Amino acid sequence: MAQLASDKFCSSSLCMPPHTASQAVVAKDVVIDGRLALFHEKQRWLAVADLHFGYELSQRVAGRLMPMWGMDSIEERLNRLIKDYKPRRLLIVGDLVHDKAAASEAAQLIMRLAAFTEPIVLAGNHDRQLAATIPLREKWESDGFYFHHGHCVVETDGRTQIIGHFHPAGVVRDGAGLRLRLPAFVQQGSCWILPAFSPWAAGAAWRADPQSQMWLCTPQRILRLPQPEHAAR
Repeated sequence: MAQLASDKFCSSSLCMPPHTASQAVVAKDVVIDGRLALFHEKQRWLAVADLHFGYELSQRVAGRLMPMWGMDSIEERLNRLIKDYKPRRLLIVGDLVHDKAAASEAAQLIMRLAAFTEPIVLAGNHDRQLAATIPLREKWESDGFYFHHGHCVVETDGRTQIIGHFHPAGVVRDGAGLRLRLPAFVQQGSCWILPAFSPWAAGAAWRADPQSQMWLCTPQRILRLPQPEHAAR
C-alpha cells in the first residue's frame, strides 16, 4: 500500500506541500519520491543515480537506431524535481553517462543544472572517461550519510551508505496474470540503494528478504512491498 502522510515538511526557508501518494517517508526527514529521487528535508540534498545520459548516442555509435528522447526526458524530470524541492545540492550518485559518446552533452547538462542548484557528480563505473570534462568525486558525505556509486566496497564508519549501480526493481502481479516490473528503492540495513533514473533501465529484479524494505516507484504512487512472512520469526 502506498505510504501517505498529511503533515507538511518544512525548513527555515521553505515549507513544502503535504506528502502525496507519490512520496513516502523512509526515515527521519527523508522522503522517497516516485519520480526516482531521494530528498532530505533538513539537509536539503536531492539524490538520483544511474542517469546513463546519452544512452541513445552510445547505441547509435554502435549502429543501432535509437529514438533520441531519452536525454530530454532526463533533463525535464530533473528540472521538475529541482523546481518542486529546491534542493541546495543535487547528488548524482554515479553513472551520469553511459559512455564517452555523451561526454559533451552531459557537461552541458551539468552547467544548465548549476543555474538552479549545486550539482555534485560521483564517479560511477560508466564515468571513467569523464574526468577531463566534468569534475567527479569518489564520494560525498553529510551528517549520518555516505554517498558513493556502489560498484566497490568502502568503509562508511557506521553511517548509512546511499548507492546506485544495481538498478533494483520489484515485480507486482494480479490474479489475471499481469506482471509489472517497477524501479525500486531498497533499504537493506544501513545500505540504501537508489532506483536507476535512466528511462532506458528496466531494472534488475531484487529479491526481497526479511532484512530489506522495498519501495516500488511510479510517478503517481509509491508502493511499499510487504516483507516476507517469516521476517517476524
